[in-house]
Amino acid sequence: MTAPFFFAIGASAHMPVPVLARGVAMENLERDLMMLGMSAAISLVIIAFVAAILHFFVALNASPHKRAFWTVAPAYALCVFFGTAPADSPFPIWIWPIGALIPATIWYWFWLRDFQKRWYQNMEDLPDHVPLANHDWKNGLLQLAILLVIGSAVALFRMLLRG
Repeated sequence: MTAPFFFAIGASAHMPVPVLARGVAMENLERDLMMLGMSAAISLVIIAFVAAILHFFVALNASPHKRAFWTVAPAYALCVFFGTAPADSPFPIWIWPIGALIPATIWYWFWLRDFQKRWYQNMEDLPDHVPLANHDWKNGLLQLAILLVIGSAVALFRMLLRG
């Protein structure tokens, strides 16, 4: 007995799969994979920006693992929140938490390596040419404010040059 024309080639008599359903399923899979890629790319930028700001004043006295976690985790949470918050978003709600995991892992690894390079277990291990870091979070906010003022001044200067 031959299968009707609308069943996919290779479908058994017990588990017929309509061609239309297989095409729609593949189309949905492609759409979801594209959305995962887009959320991952956007998350890479958002997490980088937020973590770059947070590293100035979050968990300054913590070990490198904890400091990297507290630098990246709020950035990941913020990214997931803004990704899932819009009610009329074309993305399914599960796309942002999963899509942002790889970028969060990449930035966690980056910050962990950076913090480990600058970490000394004891004061005796600190070389003479390395200054002692300031662990005051207010100093970190001041550094961030100075960077924002300099960036704003450069942007204003460029805007004035364009006329």
